[in-house]
Amino acid sequence: MSDTPVAETPDYPISRKTSSVAGVMQRNSTLFFWLFNTGGWLGFAVVSFVSLNLWYNQPEVEYVAHNILQSFLGMLVCWPMRGIYRALWKTQLVLRLVLTVVVVLLLSLIWAALRLVLFLVLTDETGLWADFGGWYFPSIFIFFCWTALYYGVKFYQLFEEEHQRLVRVESEQRESALALLRAESQARDAQLKMLRYQINPHFLFNTLNAVNSLIAAQHPAQASEMVLHLSRFLRYSLENDLAQQVPLKSEIEMLRLYLDIEKVRFAERLTVCIDLQEEVADFLIPSLLLQPLVENAIKYAVAASERGGDILIQARRDGDNVLLVVADSGSDDGSSRPGFSANPTAKPAAGTGTGLRNIRERLAALYADQFSLTHANSSFGGYQVEIRIPVGEGSQ
Repeated sequence: MSDTPVAETPDYPISRKTSSVAGVMQRNSTLFFWLFNTGGWLGFAVVSFVSLNLWYNQPEVEYVAHNILQSFLGMLVCWPMRGIYRALWKTQLVLRLVLTVVVVLLLSLIWAALRLVLFLVLTDETGLWADFGGWYFPSIFIFFCWTALYYGVKFYQLFEEEHQRLVRVESEQRESALALLRAESQARDAQLKMLRYQINPHFLFNTLNAVNSLIAAQHPAQASEMVLHLSRFLRYSLENDLAQQVPLKSEIEMLRLYLDIEKVRFAERLTVCIDLQEEVADFLIPSLLLQPLVENAIKYAVAASERGGDILIQARRDGDNVLLVVADSGSDDGSSRPGFSANPTAKPAAGTGTGLRNIRERLAALYADQFSLTHANSSFGGYQVEIRIPVGEGSQ
């Protein structure tokens, strides 16, 4: 007497063995109801035949026919109980128990009367109404057994549903823990890779060479300021854990330090515009998220162009997202760079461009599929990378 539970629970691979029976019953509840219901009443007919017809030596056709037909009548009378119990399933326990008893007593009375009338019609016996209690009380027992089996199956399905829910919660918690571990691992890996590109010998050589040129040109104040910028930038790069999130204003301040160092190298060839909307200044983003994009712009746009180039860094609110933009004016020959496809509106390729790939992996680890990382042609004639992060994911 299976029935569909209040809420269906999807199958999960982790508990497939323990819930296979319940899952099949849930998906085929009507079929299983009629199989159990029919099988139960056929079993009742067999038991009645053995305990009554054979025990009391009544093998006559009319007695056997009554035995079979009363089981058929019982199956018809109990059929409405399924709909009634499904309606009562959502009620309070006490009310459900009271109404269940009322239903059992009423339908048992109907079945007892029907099978007694049927017995009188099929046989020649008379005067049995005085012994109606002998027909009624066994009917109550049979219908209470039917009810107990029905609710037993329902509670079994409810137990399996709760088990599935707990398995799902445990699985989600395990996946969250694994995602956190992956994020931390990727952050550490990204830190090593980014430091290899950020604090590489070329960068240090160019910076120290610029400091030496300032000293030789009798500009000790500028040389000292540049050393200070370099010191602060290296400290920020080494001390900040890439797994943590920092306010946008702190990230922008770090970029200013980096760009101040590069400005000494490129002088008037480098023009920088930073547009930080006050509304998102405290928005949290992964530490050192934008620096690889700015470094790419320096390397492939400014350094590769005799006339230098322009770089735009923008952070603003865009609906339910925070929009981060790094754009440049491109190189003289208009050549492409690693991580970008020929289609300017396509997403950066997953297998090229180490900096872009690291950024995408970090964002995916922290925000799952709630972010976007795209690129397009910039208004300066070069490349523009856009990152969108939901406001709720990075609010401070």
